[in-house]
Amino acid sequence: MIIKKEQYLMFFISLIAFFPLFPPIFQRNEQHINIIALFLSLFAIFSFKIRIDLYQRVYLFSYFFIFQLALMLSFWLGTEPIGGYSDILSYHRPIMLFIMAFGLVVLIDDLELTYLKLTKIFKVIVTVVFVYSLLEVFAFDVFSAVMFLFYRIEDKSNIGGTAVSFFTLPYYSSYILLIVLPFLISFRKLTKQKSDSKYIFFCFISIILTQSKMGIVLAIGIFFFYAFLSANLKNKLKVSLFFLIMLSIAGYFIIDFISYLKTEFGGNFARTLHLMLTNTEQAHNLNERLKDITETYAEIMLNNPYVGIGLGKGKTIEIWIGSILYRYGFVGLIFFIMFFLFTGLKAIMMISKVHKSSPIQAELLKIIAIWSLTLYISQLSGFMFEMSKAAVFSMLMLALCTRTLFRNNKIATGPTNHE
Repeated sequence: MIIKKEQYLMFFISLIAFFPLFPPIFQRNEQHINIIALFLSLFAIFSFKIRIDLYQRVYLFSYFFIFQLALMLSFWLGTEPIGGYSDILSYHRPIMLFIMAFGLVVLIDDLELTYLKLTKIFKVIVTVVFVYSLLEVFAFDVFSAVMFLFYRIEDKSNIGGTAVSFFTLPYYSSYILLIVLPFLISFRKLTKQKSDSKYIFFCFISIILTQSKMGIVLAIGIFFFYAFLSANLKNKLKVSLFFLIMLSIAGYFIIDFISYLKTEFGGNFARTLHLMLTNTEQAHNLNERLKDITETYAEIMLNNPYVGIGLGKGKTIEIWIGSILYRYGFVGLIFFIMFFLFTGLKAIMMISKVHKSSPIQAELLKIIAIWSLTLYISQLSGFMFEMSKAAVFSMLMLALCTRTLFRNNKIATGPTNHE
């Protein structure tokens, strides 16, 4: 049986999405997800013909080369000793991520077919996540034993009542669903099929059930962002005005609304957001993230501000700014910001050029712009870009950026047969 690239890509993504985390066996360690993704990527690289042009190679390679170089320099010039065999692997994380991204690039030849196949598998994923999330939140007592066995970390009593689904933590789950959401919105707009609206609903409700503040706010923002990118100049002004009006209304009533949710429904989202809005000094999550930045900045300034000072495994640094500063220094932080700013702005500038000749490429450019320009917000809860299943979905998006932003018509102009 001959396997086509698009079929293998669907298998790759679905396997990673649903593969068990086995917390009682692996505890907090999810290295098996990285190993599986690495194996699947290597199989793709050695099994399918590689057709990637120069610009695509430069774009992809430059990202990982800079971070791998900074990470190696942070080891040689930093202050952290090697803590064990796992640290050796962690110091080569950019290489591992590069292999994943490169393998996914190899699997993407035809953008139109890839878009359709990915949307198809994303519909399946959000449907299963939606059902699982409902059971997790409203029937947890019945299914808790199975959920803890396959997809929950047993000591996470502080996230009771939230939907983790298949992705470790609430904000990991919301981040992955935020990657999927623009695909579903885009496909609904492209096909104009009302029946596709239910998948958007499934995805949005699943994000709400995670009770991730970052996820819920960004999910709402994505609808406006997509509408803005899809509108002509006149309608862009209308979308912007409507967004500002809604933002003003939300800002005026937000405390009363959140107080009502906290009183009537409770839950982690309402409780922590109410604390942030009414008593910032006691908002531990917010203060911890600000502390991450200030303490990391102070520490690297005393040691090596340019390329970081180590992995920071013994530290709890969640916000992306602190994580990148510690591991990659100011070189890594500036490069990360500029790389995805360039990616998002280039995608936006290309939309008008291709929307008539290639509507699907235009849709992919909108999705890429949304993902890359919201990374600075989506990673506030944690630097998920490099972690577990979220890393695989991030590498998928980076692969799509590579193919879509630097599309060579000789490479990607129609369905490609297995070779």
